[in-house]
Amino acid sequence: MVKKALLFIVVVVLACWFVLLAQPKFKQIERDKEIDLKPTWYFFDWAANAPYAPVFHVLDTESSLGRYAKRTKAITLKDLVKFHGHLCDGLVTAAVALNLGFKVLYPEGVIDRTDTGCVTNNSPCFGDVAAYLTGGRIRFGTQKINPQMGNEFILYRFSTKEAVHIAMKPGVFPDELIQLERQIRSGNFAPSDIDRCQKMQWDFARKVLNTPPEQLFTVEKVPDFVWEPDEYPNRGIRGDILLKNAP
Repeated sequence: MVKKALLFIVVVVLACWFVLLAQPKFKQIERDKEIDLKPTWYFFDWAANAPYAPVFHVLDTESSLGRYAKRTKAITLKDLVKFHGHLCDGLVTAAVALNLGFKVLYPEGVIDRTDTGCVTNNSPCFGDVAAYLTGGRIRFGTQKINPQMGNEFILYRFSTKEAVHIAMKPGVFPDELIQLERQIRSGNFAPSDIDRCQKMQWDFARKVLNTPPEQLFTVEKVPDFVWEPDEYPNRGIRGDILLKNAP
């Protein structure tokens, strides 16, 4: 029994060392300095110059069968707008909230998009931002959709099995905006309601970008979280990360 116990301990220690050695040395990775925050017709001044607009540094592989890249890419709100389609309160909410979670999973400031999964509701905004920043995809089993979730997110780091839950605090999202959005989605609205809703959404986005994030969101580790991919009949293996640690 003693020998088996010692063997088990040795195996666990070796496994932990393998995980640690397999990870890129984030401190040695050069940060991308080409950060585009120039305002334009789709990216407004108030977002470009906001004090709490996050900038993300992500790490990928160099090619379809390549190793880890030697430098990061910088992703801004402007980049997220280009991917998602527009600057909205959902995009801003997701970016600011996820940034808090990334600080827990990746305290050195580099997000490994070969090693991260995400869970959101079925909002176009939340799902798009989470997928773009994490590299998660449903077709590879690294992005999950939970329609029961509200203004909340789960980030998961596969190599360490760490999970973080980020949620908007009660009372932060304006109740008047909730009611107006429901009214418009029901089909009972006037054209002026669309304009009013858009202004309210942008006003809320501006508030999020000008408020310390810790006042708006909670962040908690989820020690018992188990990642189970959503069912998808065509799920496959992501081939462009298989050789990321090759010599």
